[in-house]
Amino acid sequence: MLARDSKPSLNAPYAVEVEGGLDVAAQALELLHQLSDDQYQFVAAPYLQSSIGQHMRHILDVFHAASAQEIDYDVRRRAHPVETDREIAISEWRHLCEWLESLSEADMDSAINVRHEVSLNRQAAATSASTLGRELAFVSSHAVHHFALIRVSLSVQKISVAETFGLAPATLSHFRGEQ
Repeated sequence: MLARDSKPSLNAPYAVEVEGGLDVAAQALELLHQLSDDQYQFVAAPYLQSSIGQHMRHILDVFHAASAQEIDYDVRRRAHPVETDREIAISEWRHLCEWLESLSEADMDSAINVRHEVSLNRQAAATSASTLGRELAFVSSHAVHHFALIRVSLSVQKISVAETFGLAPATLSHFRGEQ
């Protein structure tokens, strides 16, 4: 059952937004250590258009954006070696963990501006006020969404992964019978 497979929360006194980011990083690192480079680079066409590595690069790009003073989620490193080299991804996740672990509860209320494109028909960007905590919650949720897509590729390749991989925190709470 999923509830028994869920790992307990971290014992360190991290802000919940940081805890969520560290949970995502732990899942990413566990997966990266499990895969071969060929599996990491596999594109599960016609179901997906991107490899696991391309999804991982995108997830990392969004986390990197959240670590900046001015967040721009549209900055992407397409065709970066992290898409094909798991060791680069592992290194980047480790650095992100160090950054996350350095954050305090007070940092979660830090005001930041977020730039993001909003139109499908032309290049048009909006800038919104936010907080670091809100953006950490977003990037963790965004990562879980991509983990669900990665899970499709894993399934096509017949690679087993934890039952909780790619499931949202609220879904796991529901499975545990929590309200």
